[in-house]
Amino acid sequence: MIESGANVERMRHFVEQVQGQGRADLVAELVHADFRNHTAGPTQSPDRDGVRTATEALHAAFSDFQVELLHCIGEGDLVSTHKIFRGRHTGEWFGVPPSGKPVEFVVMDLTRYRDGLMFEHWSLADALTLLQQTGALG
Repeated sequence: MIESGANVERMRHFVEQVQGQGRADLVAELVHADFRNHTAGPTQSPDRDGVRTATEALHAAFSDFQVELLHCIGEGDLVSTHKIFRGRHTGEWFGVPPSGKPVEFVVMDLTRYRDGLMFEHWSLADALTLLQQTGALG
């Protein structure tokens, strides 16, 4: 088993490069081929390709996208993050037309690593706040 410190650094790199910078090209080298997202949305593929398409969709919908990593802790093969996602809603987001409004929402993840790669994922995101901020909900 890889020590949790190495997995924490891997996760920090993923958050910074893939989520923060939109480097979907790095997904194949950071996410295991047998990856499973246990909390994928109804239109999201639960496999590694779903990570890539979700990253692309997020950066297409929200300009000036930033991720603030508040906490990143690990134990054994598990790493947990607590983040704030911020951006401006300038593209369509799951059928919601661009509002031009700034958004800020909290995301918490639990990820299991295997062979130095992200292998399993569970997430909670403040979708209600995001929907309110984009104008999808009154």
